[in-house]
Amino acid sequence: MECTPVRNLKLDSKDREALKTIRKAQRNGKMLEVVLPAGVMASIFLGNNSAEAAFNIKSTDWVRFAKSMQAIGPMVRKTIIKVARMQLLRHELSPKQRQFWKNIENGCEGALQ
Repeated sequence: MECTPVRNLKLDSKDREALKTIRKAQRNGKMLEVVLPAGVMASIFLGNNSAEAAFNIKSTDWVRFAKSMQAIGPMVRKTIIKVARMQLLRHELSPKQRQFWKNIENGCEGALQ
């Protein structure tokens, strides 16, 4: 993937709205990475004695839990790519805006900073 630096970029309101959507997806992904394990641990241990907790540990589907945790990052990345591609469909983009959104779509480090 080629990451061309974009200098003197001017973002319009549609660009800023798309960036808000991307940042919201990133924030939600990070929150899910915390809440999902916390929910599993709470369902196992909260309000249960040791026998119930042991049963809950044994009956928890750890494979599904692990797959769910692994899916968070790709879901966020898919959302970012979708937003970037929708922006690239806009006909009124400047060449700098177009390069910026290509960088976002390609996952270039620092493009969102």
